[in-house]
Amino acid sequence: MNKKLLSITALLLSAVLWLTACGKGGQTEGSTPADTAPLGSAVQGNTDPATRPDDSGTNEAEVTHLADPEENRTENSGSLSVLSDVSGGLSQNGDVYTITAAGNYTFAGISAQGQIVVDAAEQKVGIILNGVTLTNSEDAPIKILAADKVTVTAAEGSYNEITDARKLRPEETEEAETEEKAAGGAIYAKCDLTLAGTGTLVVSGSYNNGVHTTKDLKVKELTLKVTAPDNALKGKDSVTVSSGNLLLISTGGDGIKTDDSDISSKGNQRGTVTISGGVTEIYAACDGIDAAYSVEITKDDAAVSIYTDSYSPYTGQTVGGKETKAYVIVLPNLYSSYQLFAAYFYNDERENGVWAPAAFEMNCYSGRTTYYALSYTAPAGYRNVAFFAFNGTQPSLTEYAAATSGGAVNNSMNAYLISRISGSSISGDYVSLSTSGGDSVSAKGIKADNEIRIAGGTVTVESTDDAVHANNDVLLKNGANGLGNVTVSGGSLTLTSGDDGIHGDGTVTIDGGSIRILKAYEGIEGNQVIFNDGTVTVYATDDGVNAKRGSAAPLVQVNGGYLQVTTASGDTDGIDSNGSYVQTGGFVLILGGSQMGGMAGSLDTDGSVSVTGGTIVALGGICETPSGGSNCCTVLMNGQSFSKGDYTVTDGSDVLISFSLSNSYSNGWIASDTFRTGGSYRLNRDGGSVYSWSQTAQSVGSGGSQGGPGGWGRPGGGRR
Repeated sequence: MNKKLLSITALLLSAVLWLTACGKGGQTEGSTPADTAPLGSAVQGNTDPATRPDDSGTNEAEVTHLADPEENRTENSGSLSVLSDVSGGLSQNGDVYTITAAGNYTFAGISAQGQIVVDAAEQKVGIILNGVTLTNSEDAPIKILAADKVTVTAAEGSYNEITDARKLRPEETEEAETEEKAAGGAIYAKCDLTLAGTGTLVVSGSYNNGVHTTKDLKVKELTLKVTAPDNALKGKDSVTVSSGNLLLISTGGDGIKTDDSDISSKGNQRGTVTISGGVTEIYAACDGIDAAYSVEITKDDAAVSIYTDSYSPYTGQTVGGKETKAYVIVLPNLYSSYQLFAAYFYNDERENGVWAPAAFEMNCYSGRTTYYALSYTAPAGYRNVAFFAFNGTQPSLTEYAAATSGGAVNNSMNAYLISRISGSSISGDYVSLSTSGGDSVSAKGIKADNEIRIAGGTVTVESTDDAVHANNDVLLKNGANGLGNVTVSGGSLTLTSGDDGIHGDGTVTIDGGSIRILKAYEGIEGNQVIFNDGTVTVYATDDGVNAKRGSAAPLVQVNGGYLQVTTASGDTDGIDSNGSYVQTGGFVLILGGSQMGGMAGSLDTDGSVSVTGGTIVALGGICETPSGGSNCCTVLMNGQSFSKGDYTVTDGSDVLISFSLSNSYSNGWIASDTFRTGGSYRLNRDGGSVYSWSQTAQSVGSGGSQGGPGGWGRPGGGRR
């Protein structure tokens, strides 16, 4: 039996396993994403209260999804024909039209086995689709063999469908791209390709990619839907989206992909994905965006939403959405107690449903617990499902051992975990069974082998792997190693991840914008993590911010902006630096962190902690505290309880610091440039004093263990 290491993730399951594996942490009451505390402020600090997100108390991304263009499908009519062409530049053989000269060619009508071919070396060609329904089961419906540039335009008000009906391309027999029969997409080009127009274009591929060019791919203005078993959009040299509405669905590959990272003959760097406008919504079994070089999201009017792996309801579906692979997860003792497990799908009439028997496929694991994954094929078109266990081998609505009561199909999860069978009742919950472990599969939101730069726009990612990830362990085709840097200088990011929210093998720099990491294993991880401006809130089940070892000395540095970090109970750090922590400005609020003394805490470093400007409020376990920095003073409150409420720090006349808590914490410390040696201060909750002190020295009060090692991290973490 081939054992695969898989992961099960769900709020119910992870909560149980976390409490089993870890002891009580710094929180009196465990924090959850939905209970993230309101934001705080230092009155004399660098954070503008007007820029802070509201305290909505939610961990759900609020996203307006694109309408599916196929819901407004228009039936085209007539046989495929040419409405306008360049004299002598077009030949016809049945429903196969071949363009051999420059110019614009307008097509309309229907063909069940048609094709538009371009073979016009060094020429600029325009293909205008004005109500075209084009299908081919033997080759790419639109195939561009030779040209300088080709623009495929959906005419204003038109609805166009391009369908590649070839059988799925077997990986073991992939032909080289130089062979005509290997055209790897429904729209395939060996030149620069632009998709444009104010009409609608729906591309369906069942063979390989949806749209594939071996050069540069650009999309503008268009209403575009692409569905494919591999990559929805692939531009080998680059992909650029400047405007339009794009709905991209990959049932087994990436949403947008580039391949090359070398330098062109004109000196241009290849491999970048650029999104400067429009609305792009991606559902991908693997990576949402996978760039061989860099990813750039540059302008405020760009909106990007990405859902990968189990967060995509299309993952594993056959093209056309007829069926989906799903799982029933059981403990070995339950598996051996019954002869058959099955799912039953139905709509309004329970008696008129269909059975989906589940058969053992593989072992899967959560922590040290072994489960059995039983796979089944879920049919499309049913709203409800119930799960059954049988003592015999034939499913039945009347003769069964145990069953759930039934309910709505959960398309956001791909597995149902049976946690208990009591009498004839099955108890359980939906979970995500991730098959993205190992070196061959990646299910990240945005991935690049060099850099990711986000300067504007609205970005939403829900991924089972890292939401944003830049590599520096890849030798690029231009001869250099990737930088592994992530830079956010503007825009609004809302991220949910089964691993890291933002990960850079090199440096992660936050220069501005708004970042909400609703759920992640580690919130932000890099060799160096630098906060210069912006508003960042993080919820993590392990470390909130982590500076790992790399090519430079690990460092977390806060120079400005607002950073709020909340962590789950257990062996967790709010901020964990395998080097030093430096703060020269800004406001930092840490909520949580283990009470494990020198092993973990709200702030845990292997090196020094220096706070020379700004304010840091660290609640939870006390590990390291500041040393040095004459401009700031520190108060340590070991043993002090911080219960729910609105807090202020005053000097008797002015409010210096304010923050609010919607959970309770024990222990804490505050370092701020609003404190002065010789001053007297009072910490208030809901207007009443809870702690007061005189700042008789640079650091006063009692703290925990000093100078302990960095917190424990997860093993591995290699690139996928």
